[in-house]
Amino acid sequence: MASNINRQVNAMFGHTQAKGGFGRPDLIYALIAVPALGLFAWLSGQGMLVEHPGSDIWQHAAALLALIENPHAPGNPFIVSDAGSRHFQPLWLGWAAVARIAGLDVWQVLALAGYGAMALFGIGVYVFARALHPAPWAPVVLFLCLMLGWALPLQHTGFHSPLTLYYAAAYPATYMIGLSFILWALVLRSLVRPVFVIPLCALAALMFTTHQVGAVIGFIGAGSFALCWPHGTIAARLRVLSALVLAVSLSTFWPYFNAVEIVLRPGNATWEGGPAFYSPVYLTAALIPSIFGLAGLRAPAGRALVLMAGVFLCIYLVGLTGFQLAGRFLMPLVLVLQVGLALYIVTNIGSDRRRLVLIGLIAATNLATLAMVANLLDITAPATEPGEVTFYEAARILSADIADDQPVAALLTSAWPVVATGQKVLSVPWPEPMIVDLAARQAVAKALFATDLAAGDRIGLARRHDVRSLIAWQDRLSDAQLAVLQAQAVATTNVGPLIRFDLYDVPGMGVIHPRVVDQ
Repeated sequence: MASNINRQVNAMFGHTQAKGGFGRPDLIYALIAVPALGLFAWLSGQGMLVEHPGSDIWQHAAALLALIENPHAPGNPFIVSDAGSRHFQPLWLGWAAVARIAGLDVWQVLALAGYGAMALFGIGVYVFARALHPAPWAPVVLFLCLMLGWALPLQHTGFHSPLTLYYAAAYPATYMIGLSFILWALVLRSLVRPVFVIPLCALAALMFTTHQVGAVIGFIGAGSFALCWPHGTIAARLRVLSALVLAVSLSTFWPYFNAVEIVLRPGNATWEGGPAFYSPVYLTAALIPSIFGLAGLRAPAGRALVLMAGVFLCIYLVGLTGFQLAGRFLMPLVLVLQVGLALYIVTNIGSDRRRLVLIGLIAATNLATLAMVANLLDITAPATEPGEVTFYEAARILSADIADDQPVAALLTSAWPVVATGQKVLSVPWPEPMIVDLAARQAVAKALFATDLAAGDRIGLARRHDVRSLIAWQDRLSDAQLAVLQAQAVATTNVGPLIRFDLYDVPGMGVIHPRVVDQ
């Protein structure tokens, strides 16, 4: 049965495999993918501590710290509370266990997590390409399209461009890309052999529990293949779709949180910021040359990609109404188009080896262009220059004499490097569904930095929330805010890019005289 289907697939693509192949494609894939992905993991591990406050790495570090300290009953990684966290997911619990067993600190285990994510990415691209198309060069072509199919470099968590992977290798969103490829490969295999439905369901449950947005993207792709792949009985398609539904149901048994409830309660309706996903420049960078992947969607195997791209596009367009999360669906749309481009190339390669040389030359040229543009735009530059105090180091120094369970009021994203040190804050600026009073906390944190608040009122508000110190990124403070806070504080301490204002003395700690300290 399986051999008959394989022959049908070969006939559908008009492809016959030559024995031996040119240059052993699997070896070529390994020689290309392993060094590239290994480099991304290494760069990610090296650059974590020089990231800016808007980086996701800080909240992941805080969650891992909490799980390493107490994996059975971790406190909230951000605020003084027993409330759980969406970050207490299987991925971080597993890596926290590795840290506890091996005696690693949070940054060492995050570096290891980057290598794990890149390994899954490479495996995922390979198994998906082999399931999608019988050509032995399919993994090589797909990997090159994914890595080099960018006219301009884009950096944002959830993208799969080299300039995103080099700093976000360890992120759960990056894991979801590799796992989605594996999930799609399992779907295609399950349509032929039912036994693959079991690991498919287990993987889908793991994905949805770990990262709901990334899992939904993967599920849209899985459902599209289940519905539109040219091969598979109705019963096989229903098995795949039922496995996805069962996976979501199984995720509700995760002891740290209910993933379905998190999806239904996103947390922060006023959340703003992020890239201009709908700007002409951003769209040009995202869709050139990936838009040419439409040529690969005309084949029978491309019908699933058409459905997938259509769903992603519709969700992306919803973002024009103001729903910010929808803008992120541009990322999987680009991925689908690049898969289509790879499908077109590999379908039309035939046995002409000169086309492989041409593809190699195009890839080399594009890589040089990406490097040049990245250098011109200064995209790969760290947030702080060598020798300067990093945001993490500044946060560590400024919070060293504050008890971990004494909340600090931090201005907007200044909170993130602070919580990465283990220090709790009054509020965080991004959605956290399990902090039910997040909006109220954000309002208080904003008020504590207001310029029209009298000293007595500021101190009273701070005392009611057990806050004594304020920490802010100096570049994000207006001149008026800086002047008022310095005038009202009993002490001001400046370390690198961050500044701390102590609003009042604490009984038993002695008198703190007004001063300004620069480090």
